[in-house]
Amino acid sequence: MDATPTAADKNADTLKGPAASFGLAAAIAILFNTALAWVEDAYEPLNAYMTSLSGHQWLTHGFADATVFIALGYFFTGRVRISGTRLSVLLAAASIVGGGGLALWFALT
Repeated sequence: MDATPTAADKNADTLKGPAASFGLAAAIAILFNTALAWVEDAYEPLNAYMTSLSGHQWLTHGFADATVFIALGYFFTGRVRISGTRLSVLLAAASIVGGGGLALWFALT
């Protein structure tokens, strides 16, 4: 019994269209969220500006995250093909790095 994946097996795992596009956008948005949290907490003028836009910096932060996710998702649509396994690993890694980065940042500040 041969365990080597065939071309049909590889194609069955390939995602394209909105699933691939918005999955990749989610991974990037997770990392963007972490970076924005670091920068807005470290740079008071940005924090004040974000507060002035919506009344609270975290509300503006959420709008920025959603905008990045939606804009990148639509941008990548039709341009990205990725295996489902690879996308799952990418999302898990982004979540671990993003969550760990936020935990470390808030533990240090």
